[in-house]
Amino acid sequence: GLEEITPKPVQDTGNILKQGYLEKRSREHSFFGSEWQKRWCVLSRRTFYYYANEKSKQPKGIFSIEHYSARLAFHLRKDSRKRCCFELICPGKRTYE
Repeated sequence: GLEEITPKPVQDTGNILKQGYLEKRSREHSFFGSEWQKRWCVLSRRTFYYYANEKSKQPKGIFSIEHYSARLAFHLRKDSRKRCCFELICPGKRTYE
């Protein structure tokens, strides 16, 4: 679970495989539907962190990627970014879009 992972600033996560901006769909729905939020994302060997921006000290979210898999998900958007959409999925856990 999330409680097993200690939040760390981006620069201290170690073993960073990839990092950069992604747009993440929020879980809350507004009048216009789900909102896409730009987040600074950091993927380490075991953990996915997301931050408000690259200068943030504390992550807005964090989860272990163990048992998660990724799949393309063109259906998530109708605009020019649809070819870049993917989902992180794990049975019984939150799906990240």
